[in-house]
Amino acid sequence: MSQPTMPGEIRYPHLFSPLRVGNITIRNRLMQTAHAKGFHAADGLTNNRDIYYQAERAKGGAGLLVTGARHVHPQSTGPSRTLARGNRPEIIDRDAEMTAAVHAFGGRIIAQLIHFGPQGRSGSQDDYRLLWGPSTMKSPAYNEWAREMTKAEMDEVSEAFAQTALYSKASGFDGVELHYSHGYLHQQFLSFVYNKRTDEYGGSLENIVRFPIETLARVRAAVGPDFVIGIRVSMDECSVDGMHADTAIEMTKLMVATGLVDYVSATAGTYAAHADQIPPGDYAENWLVADGARMRKAIREIKDIPLFIVGHIVDADMAEQLVATGATDMVAMTRTQIADPQYANKLRDGREDEINHCIRCNQACIARLMVGNAISCVVNPAAGREQRFGLHTLAPAARSAKWLVVGGGPAGMQAALVLRQRGHQVTLLEASDQLGGQLNYAAQLPRRHKFGFIARDMNLQLRKAGVDIRLQTRWDAQQIIDFAADGVIIATGSTPIKTGFTSTRPAVDVVPGSTQSNVLSVIEVLKQPENVGKRVVLFDEDGGRYALGTAEFLLDRGHQVHLVSRFISLAPNLALTLDLPVNYQHVFRKGLEYTLNSWVRHIDGNQAQLLNLFTDADSAVLSADTFIMACGHTPQNGLYQALQGRVQNLQCIGDAQLPRPLQDIIYEGMLAGREVLNSPQRFIEAGELEGFDQSWRQALV
Repeated sequence: MSQPTMPGEIRYPHLFSPLRVGNITIRNRLMQTAHAKGFHAADGLTNNRDIYYQAERAKGGAGLLVTGARHVHPQSTGPSRTLARGNRPEIIDRDAEMTAAVHAFGGRIIAQLIHFGPQGRSGSQDDYRLLWGPSTMKSPAYNEWAREMTKAEMDEVSEAFAQTALYSKASGFDGVELHYSHGYLHQQFLSFVYNKRTDEYGGSLENIVRFPIETLARVRAAVGPDFVIGIRVSMDECSVDGMHADTAIEMTKLMVATGLVDYVSATAGTYAAHADQIPPGDYAENWLVADGARMRKAIREIKDIPLFIVGHIVDADMAEQLVATGATDMVAMTRTQIADPQYANKLRDGREDEINHCIRCNQACIARLMVGNAISCVVNPAAGREQRFGLHTLAPAARSAKWLVVGGGPAGMQAALVLRQRGHQVTLLEASDQLGGQLNYAAQLPRRHKFGFIARDMNLQLRKAGVDIRLQTRWDAQQIIDFAADGVIIATGSTPIKTGFTSTRPAVDVVPGSTQSNVLSVIEVLKQPENVGKRVVLFDEDGGRYALGTAEFLLDRGHQVHLVSRFISLAPNLALTLDLPVNYQHVFRKGLEYTLNSWVRHIDGNQAQLLNLFTDADSAVLSADTFIMACGHTPQNGLYQALQGRVQNLQCIGDAQLPRPLQDIIYEGMLAGREVLNSPQRFIEAGELEGFDQSWRQALV
């Protein structure tokens, strides 16, 4: 992490220099690229949820915000009905409130326009709609056929982009960005993989850019010269025989040469390589910046316009270097500013010790979106809920009270920090010699080191806020009572289950043989890997990185690992967080063996009898030196039970209440810190944040 800024010093002078784009000036080089948020499930129109989200990041110092992709045409469906309908004229007045909110805090905002083309679902709306594409072909996203478009339909789409751009201009947006990447309609025209046309729109580089250029021309003719138009392009399709940077650069030069483009936003991936669009933490940092620098140099030879770059850029020093060396003009740190909307201000003001760093887990942002929910964030539970829990709502307590938080895991740390931010006196007890709880074990798994950011960041913030942290301190119920706190929060975590229980056989509480000394939990393995034998059988009731990461952890240490999964595929939960492909690559190359649809009937010495979960018939017998149970956890709440009726204001949070995903327990810690855990105020009912009014003007300004 960077060193603190000295008074009067500008630590990131290039990052905080203004940038001219078309007819606008952007105050710094930090941006949020377009990202779907799932805020528009009701009517596809801008609402308070959108406005508060964007305003929070503009207030936090972001230079440029780009809205999530907005449909321009009724035939653009998307995977669900959670994206904005930019083509509806009713959106103008609503968008005017959002642009006003961003401008009020000195930010700039651009509307991204899209036609999903083949990457939609025919039934995602309340009717059924035909999917269009450059050629008749199946989508890699949802396995549906798209029909080759006619020239008349292409003209209709270009005109729809132009009309939507006019609505955007009328709403006060600073520009529009045409989404020509990630496998959507125009990118498929730009792809030799998907564009199989034999007319003037396919076959050569000059032909595949024809439709995107026609759309550009329609948009420019509609909005005039004094309105920013950008294009977002994939520099690399990241798929077999797909387009790579050399060809993508030549393609982009042809579009820039029209003189119609004010900036290029460079990204990578298509739906055939979904993870490359939104890389999980497994990816190398800065993985696209070299190609981006090449593209910037190439387009500058055609026209002096800026290039924006993405690519797992998470370090402020690197961002500064990229701008200083001319590798890019704008640095996209999108999930970074979901995690901390004040990121830019904290960098500028030398408050880096207050930053909540993104851990690139995709658990509460992308994974929620994939199941039709609005995005949020593991480390920032207010994300997507700013109207209810944004910074402006963190009111001081009516009176300063004395609070005791027992347990320094993520839930306890969050509760203690929020209590202290609201003016309470807070003592935090932790039995071990470090804060973080089971985050410290998660950070030991391959490519999961960023999970350690949470403990590090909160530790810094707790100490800076003045929380009394007492490590290696274990109090019994009487000591807690004697402390005489006004409120006590128990966040003592959970312990792993080694019984072999699986939800697919709920009548079997304990698998025979699971109490043997050679049966270990995941936590025991990570604590003392030297106790694990050469041959390992791991039983996976988890379906995610908890089990698969442990398997790879052991493979890296030379163990032979056979994973037995109760699921119908290996680690299926990783599909939602987009880290399934990269983890498959690692474990398959390292020799993982696995059996699906199976569980263990009994363990006897060094042998485990498997059974098929669909037939209940015995199957293979596996031999191992060590058996590992990845079967979840049980609450460690004995202290909470012992304090019942003996402490007036007693609460239990996190795993001590019930083991759940990380985002759930940090959110619960926030509720406890705000003292609304047991209040009706804790609930956000469906649609409650999707209203529309001008409340931001009073709440935020």
